[in-house]
Amino acid sequence: MPVLFLSILFFLIILDSCAPSKPSLKKLSITEPEKVVSKQDSLLALSKERRPEFVSILSTAHINIARKAESSGNRETAIKEYKKVLAIDPMNKTARYELLMLEGLSLYKKGSKSSLWDAIEFFSKASMVDQEDGLASYWIAKSYEKKDNKDYDLIIEAYEDSLSKTLPERLRQEAEASKDAAYRKKKTFDNFWK
Repeated sequence: MPVLFLSILFFLIILDSCAPSKPSLKKLSITEPEKVVSKQDSLLALSKERRPEFVSILSTAHINIARKAESSGNRETAIKEYKKVLAIDPMNKTARYELLMLEGLSLYKKGSKSSLWDAIEFFSKASMVDQEDGLASYWIAKSYEKKDNKDYDLIIEAYEDSLSKTLPERLRQEAEASKDAAYRKKKTFDNFWK
């Protein structure tokens, strides 16, 4: 009798573990963010106690949609998605940083002096949001170079700041080389005026 009971119990455990389970909203916000976002109004209208949890899940979903759009070159969709995050979670650091960086990069690509000044402003704000990441400082340096490559002190300072923070290795090498080139140009320029 105990053998039969154990066999049935074992069979039920195996059967239960093989049954498909419904993925959690948290998991869906990563694997299928569009599905979660389509339920946004319903989720936010549900219970007041669970609202912070749903805001977090929806923020993750929108950020994942934005990153997917950005990686496929669709910056406008990415910007819209980051703005949606900030509409439901105004303090979301990731969305704020990414939005400032994308807006700065859009202005950088325009290339006019006024656009470059505005890009520097966006990158500076992004640098304040995430003080560990050197990407914003890197783009500040690039903007100064593009605006007027004779602002050696500002260019060097921005590159040094980016190198003192987290930066992908490829950009770190490029920043180091660009900083060294700016030092050489500054030295040549200074020697010329002596």
